[in-house]
Amino acid sequence: MQQPSMDQILLTVPEAARRLSVSERLIWRAISEGVLQVVRLGRATRVRVEEVERVSREGLAPGGRR
Repeated sequence: MQQPSMDQILLTVPEAARRLSVSERLIWRAISEGVLQVVRLGRATRVRVEEVERVSREGLAPGGRR
């Protein structure tokens, strides 16, 4: 069986918030503003690890501004 690569791993909103050291509310706001892309699986919302890493480099502000 093949191991999933880092960009295939999905995080819950609380896990993404912990990795970025921000509140879950800030994550939900970034999702609603389209700054943070998510994967929706039925009613579940998940964030790709690569998105969390991108946000850690660029920030949550639109256009990557902090």
